[in-house]
Order: sequence, then structure tokens, then C-alpha cells
Amino acid sequence: MRIRTLAAMPILAVAALGLVACEKPAPGISVTSGTTTAYREALCWSFDGSALSAENCAQDLVTNAVDGGQAARIPVIPGTTIGISVDPVVADTGWYPVIGTQKLTEQPLTTTYYRFTYPDLQEVPASGVPLQVVAADGADTVGLWVFALVPGRGVS
Repeated sequence: MRIRTLAAMPILAVAALGLVACEKPAPGISVTSGTTTAYREALCWSFDGSALSAENCAQDLVTNAVDGGQAARIPVIPGTTIGISVDPVVADTGWYPVIGTQKLTEQPLTTTYYRFTYPDLQEVPASGVPLQVVAADGADTVGLWVFALVPGRGVS
């Protein structure tokens, strides 16, 4: 009996370490344009609902995500519809999309889906345009996702 108990101890220790090493995934967002869809977990997410500080989710992380190719690239042709689907926890918090530095909505959204048409008269630069999705509980940012809108086929 004692041998079984001793044999079970290493297994329990490994299982406990495995549970400690598990990390809760951050909520995700999907962005769709035409036939392209990309899903990403949050670049920054506050699991306890507290505001993200500058050192937790600095602007240079956003810049590096876009410039360094970590941001999902979504091909866009002016005049096409872009859809954004967020996890329910993001909708419960409230969120808004931002292209470049312009918010697309005045008030935070509380739905899991939003769509907009990329302006016909606005050219998509070859380097792309950042699309950020910001989860905000009032004035406090609690999550951030970054995608890059790039020229689609037929756009030079």
C-alpha cells in the first residue's frame, strides 16, 4: 500500500505543475473582409478588469505588431464591407474599433458583431492601415487587438 502511495506522488506532482503552467487564454476577435478571416487573441488583456497601464500595453507594442508582421493582415478593397466579431466577454465590457487614430463609433459597442464599409475614396496604402479593437470599461482600456488592413487584389 505504501509503495502505491509513493508511486502516485510523482504523478500528482507532475499534474500539479501542469495545472500551474496552464495559462488562461485571452479573449479573441475575428476580422473578415471578402473571403479572408483572421482570428487573434488580445495583444493585451486585463483578466481582473483593471485598467491597462502604459507599461502593460504600450503604444510601441501596437506599432511593433503592425510593423513587425505580428498583426494579422486583412486584404481590403475600398468599398468592401469589413466585419468584426468579438467574444462575448469583450461585448460585455464594451469595445470600439479604431482605424489609424479614428474611432469608428462614438459610444462603446456592447454587441458581438460590427460591420462597416471601407471608404471608396480612401486608398489603402501599400504598408497597410492599422485596425485596432479596444475593449474599454468606461474610460479604462482593458483589452487591445491589432490587425493590418492591406490592399486587396486589384488595388495598386
